[in-house]
Amino acid sequence: MFGLLFGTAQAQRSTTNSNFKGGVRGGFTASQISGDNLTGFHKLGAYAGVYACYPLNDKGNLKIQAEIDFTMKGSHTYYPPKQNASMMNKYVLNIGYLEVPVLLRWRFARLTIHGSSDFEFELGPMFGVNLYQRERDVYGVIQGRPQFRRFEFSAIAGISYMFNEHHGVSFRYSNSILHVRKPNWAVNQPIKLQYNSVMMISYFYQF
Repeated sequence: MFGLLFGTAQAQRSTTNSNFKGGVRGGFTASQISGDNLTGFHKLGAYAGVYACYPLNDKGNLKIQAEIDFTMKGSHTYYPPKQNASMMNKYVLNIGYLEVPVLLRWRFARLTIHGSSDFEFELGPMFGVNLYQRERDVYGVIQGRPQFRRFEFSAIAGISYMFNEHHGVSFRYSNSILHVRKPNWAVNQPIKLQYNSVMMISYFYQF
């Protein structure tokens, strides 16, 4: 898939009339698991990927973009400074996904004060593959918990700002549409339907 994206991008860019572009992106995530009885985006992680996009109209304000990303997700307990005595309830969930979003990018504003800079809205579905998972508490790795599903299907939306033709930043939010873990009983507590919720801030460079 990596070769398909960038091989096609390079082949298209070799023609004088093509606007096919590719790029790389990287940043940070803040995530939570809906349904685990913990609240807040306290699990921090990393996010990186590659992408290729192509305009869908002559104005170039509507594009389709395909990506291959690695995203760290999960859940983490958070204790205010005055509650350090509660650390016996420590819980950390780490999950890594290889994800393929397919996005529509719509330019809704353009600034031309110093060159050209664009504001764009992004929206689309995302397919993910679970690469690993690990749950820990104060005693170490938790055994016997039900596994997360191998595949994930999510929706993703965001806003990006391109400073110029090559450099930009984006803020995104994604949420799994189908639950990522089957309900079950473990450690005498019910595990409900659980969903990934992730906020992403990234920098991207477009070739």
